[in-house]
Amino acid sequence: MTQIKILSDRVANQIAAGEVIERPVAVVKELIENSIDAGASKILVEIKNGGKSFIKVTDNGVGMDPDEALISLERHATSKLKEANDLNEIRTYGFRGEALPSIASVSNFILKTRTENALEGTEILISAGKLIHNKFCGMPPGTSIEVSQLFKGVPARRKFLKSEATESAHIYFTIRLFALAHPTIAFELIDEGRSIIRSPACTNFSDRISEIWNQNISKDLLPIKESNASQNLKLTGLISKIGTNRSTRREMIFFVNNRPVENRTLSYAVLDAYAGRIPKGKFPIVFLFIDIDPSEIDVNVHPTKREIKFRNETSIRQFMVNAVHAKLEAIHTINAPENKTKIESFPEAKPIPVFTSPPSPKKEAISDVLSKSAPPNIQEGKPINKTIKPAITQEVEQAKSQETHWQFIQTLKGKFALYQTENGLVILNILRANQRIHFEKIIAHLEKNTQTIQELLLPIQIELEPLAAASLEEHIQQLNANGFGVEAFGRNTYRIFSIPNWLDMDQAEVFIKDLIEHLRTRGSISKNPTLPLFWDSLANTAVKEFYFKQLDLSSDILKSIPNELFKCQDPLVNPLGKKIFWEIEWTEIQKKMS
Repeated sequence: MTQIKILSDRVANQIAAGEVIERPVAVVKELIENSIDAGASKILVEIKNGGKSFIKVTDNGVGMDPDEALISLERHATSKLKEANDLNEIRTYGFRGEALPSIASVSNFILKTRTENALEGTEILISAGKLIHNKFCGMPPGTSIEVSQLFKGVPARRKFLKSEATESAHIYFTIRLFALAHPTIAFELIDEGRSIIRSPACTNFSDRISEIWNQNISKDLLPIKESNASQNLKLTGLISKIGTNRSTRREMIFFVNNRPVENRTLSYAVLDAYAGRIPKGKFPIVFLFIDIDPSEIDVNVHPTKREIKFRNETSIRQFMVNAVHAKLEAIHTINAPENKTKIESFPEAKPIPVFTSPPSPKKEAISDVLSKSAPPNIQEGKPINKTIKPAITQEVEQAKSQETHWQFIQTLKGKFALYQTENGLVILNILRANQRIHFEKIIAHLEKNTQTIQELLLPIQIELEPLAAASLEEHIQQLNANGFGVEAFGRNTYRIFSIPNWLDMDQAEVFIKDLIEHLRTRGSISKNPTLPLFWDSLANTAVKEFYFKQLDLSSDILKSIPNELFKCQDPLVNPLGKKIFWEIEWTEIQKKMS
C-alpha cells in the first residue's frame, strides 16, 4: 500500500504553476500586475518566440530590498493581505503570492530589483525551482524579471502551446487591455527586437483607444457615464453607435475596478440593451469601466483571476441594461438592421426606437396612442416614470393613411413571400413578419387592458417540477391580472380555467410552461426597460416559432401582411432582432443582367 507523503515545495510549486501559468501570456499578465501594484509609471515587456523562449518585464516601481526579494519567491508570500477579511476589500491585482514561485519553478528565472534609496540592487537566479545565486547588482530603481525556457522540466506542458504567432497574439491583446485600463502608465512591447506597442502615458481614454486599438475606431464610439449612488456603482467608457458592430465578442471589453475581466452578467446586459438594434449574430464594441465597492465582488473565483463574481448579479445587470439603453435612446438612434432597403420609399415603414410603447392595433391616430402615459408596472408596483412622445412626422402620418404598394407575386419554399414594388422585388420572411405583428398586438392589448378572456369548458391541469412550480407561484398574480385564470390544485399542480383571446386553447399548457421557463432563465431582467417585465415575457414567449407552425399561406392573407406590418412600431425586425424582409432594387437587377 502506498504511503501518503507531503509534497516538496518544488513539486507543489510546479503543480500550482499548472493552474496559474497556462501559457506565456499568463506569465506576462502576472508580471504586469505586480508592476502596476508596485506603482510603476513605465512598463516594458520584451518577448521572443511568442514568449516560449524569453519574456522580460521591466518597471520603474518601488522595487524590493534583498530580504523582500527572497521572501517574494516563497509560496503565499504577499504584501497585499494580512487577514482573511482583507479578501473582501481587494483593490490590488495580485494578492495570493503564487505567481512568482510558480513561474520560477518551471523556467530559468532572474529577478533584479532595487528600491529608490538603495545604492545597489539584488539579483536572484532560479532554475526550475532551484536557487542558483543571490547577489548584488547595479540597476536603476524598480524591478526587472526575466523568464526563459518556460516549462523547463515540464515538457508535457510545452506540447499544449500553440504556434509562435498565436502565443504572441495573446500577449499583444493582454498588454493592450492593461494599457486601456491604465492610460496614465506608459507601456511598450518589443517582440524579437521590434517595437510592437509603444504607448506613452495619456489622460484621454479616447486617445489611448485610437493609439493602441484602432486609429479610426473612436469616431464610431459614444462616451457613456452613469452612476447609482444607492448601489455605489459607476459606469464610464465608450460604446459603439448603431451600425458599428463585430462578428465576435472580442471587442466587448469590461474592466471592474480597473481589472480586465470576463463576466457573463456584463456581456449579456450589454447584448440585451442592444437587442433589436444590431443584426443577429453581430456584437457591439464596448470598452466599459465599472467602479464598485470591492466587498460586492469576488475576485478569487478563478486561479488566474480572469473571472469575477458579483454578489448581486441581478442589480448589476439591470443597471447595465438601463444605462446602455438610455445612452442609445438619448442619441435617437434608428433601430434598423444592416440592409440596403430605403425605408423612405415604403409607406408606413419608417422605424422608431424599439423601446417605446407599442401602438394599438386599432386604427386610431398613432400620435394619440404614443402620447398616452405608460400603464402601471405590475411587477414593481410603480408607474413607468415617463410619457412616450411621438417620434412620427406629419409626412409619415400622411403615409400611414396610404396603401402599401407591394404587389404579392407568390410564396417561395413555403417560408417566404415575394412582392413587386415600385423600387424592385422584396422577399419577406412570413414567420418573422407574423411574429412582429403578433408581438405588438399583444403589447397593445396589455397596455390598454382590452384583451378578452376565453373561459375553458374543461380546465387544463398541469403538473410542474418543484422549481418551475415555485416560479409559477411567484407570478400567478400577474398571470391572473393579464387575462389568465390559473389556480393551485395540489402540490406542484395547477389548473388553467381561462386564457386571453390572443392565445389558442390547444397551446395554453405549453405556453404556461414556456413562460415559466422564460421567467426563470431571464430572472428579473427585461430586454425592454420601458415595458413591465411580465408583459415583455408574455409577448416574447407568445411569438416563439413553435406557435406559428400552422401559418396561413393563402394569397389574401399574404396580400395583407405588408399593410399590417407597417402599422407596427418597428416593421424591420422581429422581436428577436432578425431582419423581416430584403429588397433587391431594379437597378441592381439590371446591373446583374447587363
